[in-house]
Amino acid sequence: MPDFEYIARDYSGRQHSGTATAQTQDELIRNLRAQGLLTLEAKPLKLRKAGEAISLNPFAYRSIRSTDVEYSFHQLSVMLRSGMPLLDALAITAEFSRPGAKKVWVQLGEQIQKGEALSTAMDKHSVFGDMTIQLVSVGEHTGNLDAALILASDHLEHRRVLRHQLIEALSYPIFVIVFAIGVAIFMLVKLIPEVKKFISLMGKQLPPITQALIDTSNWINANLPGIAAVVAITLILALLIYQWSPARLWMDRLMLHIPLFGGLLRLSGTAIFARGLGTLLRSGVRLTDALQAVEKLLGNRYLRHCVASARESVAQGSSLSAPLLETNAFMPILPRMIAVGETSGKVDDILEEMAAYHEELMQWALKRIVAIIGPATTILIGGLIGFVYAAFLTAMFAAAGGSPK
Repeated sequence: MPDFEYIARDYSGRQHSGTATAQTQDELIRNLRAQGLLTLEAKPLKLRKAGEAISLNPFAYRSIRSTDVEYSFHQLSVMLRSGMPLLDALAITAEFSRPGAKKVWVQLGEQIQKGEALSTAMDKHSVFGDMTIQLVSVGEHTGNLDAALILASDHLEHRRVLRHQLIEALSYPIFVIVFAIGVAIFMLVKLIPEVKKFISLMGKQLPPITQALIDTSNWINANLPGIAAVVAITLILALLIYQWSPARLWMDRLMLHIPLFGGLLRLSGTAIFARGLGTLLRSGVRLTDALQAVEKLLGNRYLRHCVASARESVAQGSSLSAPLLETNAFMPILPRMIAVGETSGKVDDILEEMAAYHEELMQWALKRIVAIIGPATTILIGGLIGFVYAAFLTAMFAAAGGSPK
């Protein structure tokens, strides 16, 4: 049924305004009259038209992203808490969204006007994850949609911050390692052959260190196409194998045990699991439904498998802590603390504390990784360049008649 916005006055002369659903405008007027209200104005409710201003920023036209949803959920919650109808709040959200995200909020408003619930309308857009849809659905059923939207916004914020910290910590060592490999390739392919030409003109015998460096450079230059082909084929095969579910499950499990980085991935997965599950349980979502939603938050396929197995065990009557303790996929303290929460009936509180605890541990782990990898890569590059300089200077001394030893 269509929605109408109206302005009416009661018998005491006090004015009322709001929105109501009715088949026709005449039916709305009759319904208001039955409530003791005299209708002054009634018209179909439509979403406000967003401005047609053209943005010169090309990134403004990207499709809606998780950050857009995070900020918009917070704004929607504030507007709903102030008493604004949902359709008006969606209209304002659409009006002040960037062009690439605007159409999603407009479509949500149109679907709600057709009688759909907000969570049902969100389910038709891939940008809204299962967890946010679950939270909104619970908010609709309990009448606390504004609180549910705040929880969803906080969840998206925590996930964004966690992902940003991981990327920030891993990007520096990856960049340095790639740079070191690039420097090594440049020296062996371009610089060393020029040094060889220069030294060969002097007609002197090369020192062993210089000869070893030049022999390595010659071998790489002679076999460079084959080396490149082997590397390319290996990468392609690795990607293809990773797409195969059993192989990806095994590789993701192996990644959790890689020195230095494996612990970081376990901490991240544990924090995401605890934060997501705690938020859903606190909102009133059933444990099995909450586990199904949290499962899709985890990027590691093995951690997903463990959560899915735990969900099946819970559905058969098991506790949550028992299957998690058997798999030993998450940090060891998590299932033990969940067992404490199951005994005291405060699993959601325990999970919130575990999320904060492991997020703090992850920050320390990130700092430790940067502190270790930074000097290590500096020593690696310095040693590589130093070796080349030593080979070059030794050859210069030999050419000048000095001792190459």
